[in-house]
Amino acid sequence: MACHETVSCPRCNKCFECRVGSILRCQCQAVTLTEEERQHINENYSSCLCANCLRAMKADYKQHRFRQRINRLFSLFGKR
Repeated sequence: MACHETVSCPRCNKCFECRVGSILRCQCQAVTLTEEERQHINENYSSCLCANCLRAMKADYKQHRFRQRINRLFSLFGKR
């Protein structure tokens, strides 16, 4: 990939400038992700996402984890 390349987001198809050559200036730096969130995104997409989709995927992951925790709590109370 070149230093700056216009790419299409695989999630929303919006074009954005990927700055892999100067990553600190890339649009993705606006979104802070945990290692778990990064792993979740990498399980679904193999290429760069736009910042809006990164934010949406981050929110999706948080909802997913919340539902998992709620289900775990319900299963604990159901065993009593």
